[in-house]
Amino acid sequence: MPETDILNSTAIWESDIEDSMCPDYGFTRKRTNTQLRKKAVGSDPWTRETQNTGHSFPLTWLTRSWACVQRLKWYFEQYEDGYFTIIDHDGGGRHYVGRFTGSEFPLTEDGNGNWSVQNLIFEEMPTAPMLQYPSDWDHESILFCINNDRGDQKLATNGAWTQAILSAAPSITLGGTARSNLTKTYMTDPGTNTGDWAAYEYRGYGFKLWMVTGPAQGIATVYVDGVMNSTVDCYASTTAATSLVLTVTDLSLDIHRVKVVATNTMNTNSKAVALGWYGLQVMR
Repeated sequence: MPETDILNSTAIWESDIEDSMCPDYGFTRKRTNTQLRKKAVGSDPWTRETQNTGHSFPLTWLTRSWACVQRLKWYFEQYEDGYFTIIDHDGGGRHYVGRFTGSEFPLTEDGNGNWSVQNLIFEEMPTAPMLQYPSDWDHESILFCINNDRGDQKLATNGAWTQAILSAAPSITLGGTARSNLTKTYMTDPGTNTGDWAAYEYRGYGFKLWMVTGPAQGIATVYVDGVMNSTVDCYASTTAATSLVLTVTDLSLDIHRVKVVATNTMNTNSKAVALGWYGLQVMR
């Protein structure tokens, strides 16, 4: 499988090429805008995800051995219509799956047996499987609540879902900081109508689903991209502002849809079958 072919599996010197396959330090980590933005006169802007494009990196290898640039050129040619893995050893060891793009391989001779490859673009490949999916939730994930900051509801619903207010805001670590000033607004459904659903569409990798848990909460079925993923039991002996009920990590870069469906069932200790959707924490 192509994702198992790693360009730079180690950050150290490789004796067989008398060099390192890691690019020079300090490259730019770019991400293309993937949203369609519209704004009518006198109204708030409207946005929607329309592309599953990921990161792209202009990479450079200066003053390298001939064996090193030969290997780079092989990856350029071999995966012109495929993909491979590159590891960002300087950026925490995160894996990216993609390919080199462009019509030319930018190779120049420096002299004294050294060669350079400059501004070779590596572009992430959407939907490609990965050996290691992004997992630094505390620093590289973002939170989608039911409304955006302008109060527009972004969570799609069908059935008896209504907005409600928590008694206390939850605390979730985002951007390396425990955020305790989050919104108290969530979406609740009595859960008595089997098939009532709430769904959120996002661009990214895996996700964490945050829901209200308590002594009167029921059981829901979770679908990911139209396929049943799991069943979550939202019962807890005491009511929590919100709890992490499901984590899915092995999702490739794409536009994904997470759907929670009421089952009108509950834990034997629960008093009711209600459901409460708080937010979706998404890996970017």
